[in-house]
Amino acid sequence: MKKAIILSATLLTFTLSSYSQSDTNTIEHQFNTLISQSNNWQNYKVVEKNKLQHVQQNVKDSINNLQTTIRENKNSLIEQKKSIDSLSSQLQVLQENLTIAIDKENNLDFIGISTHKSTFKTIVWSIILILLLVLGILFIQFKKSFTNTKDACRKQIEAESELEEYKKSSLEREQKIRRQLQDEINKNKRV
Repeated sequence: MKKAIILSATLLTFTLSSYSQSDTNTIEHQFNTLISQSNNWQNYKVVEKNKLQHVQQNVKDSINNLQTTIRENKNSLIEQKKSIDSLSSQLQVLQENLTIAIDKENNLDFIGISTHKSTFKTIVWSIILILLLVLGILFIQFKKSFTNTKDACRKQIEAESELEEYKKSSLEREQKIRRQLQDEINKNKRV
């Protein structure tokens, strides 16, 4: 309301000054001229009727012009207020839309749940790190199992070769013992 009054007063001042500048014979000047050109009678001033009517008409015209200007300024103020209200509501809608857009920008739908991007990144990186850890553990276990299998195969080959050697030595001993037995049998038959 204060702004409207200040704006009206400012416009009124500019309007009055523009009217006073456009009309070289201002109302104040006309009254001064009327008073100075009037005759004195005792303590009174006698003014010619037509001059007084002319000044009165000029005052009425000035008042009408000022009232028209005031009405125009009021209408302009009303239109500006409507425009400001409209712009304020548009600004509020835009701010709400901006907030919604920022929320959409910062949030993701993950498994049907709206999640903030930083939370989503944390979850994804946690899953990746857990998978890498599991992969590392599986690799270490595979390497260990592979080494154990390799050692077991080597030991089996060694055991098989030892068994073969033992079989050969046992066979040789058995053959040797059989020869000795055969020799003894042959010896006993001769005797």
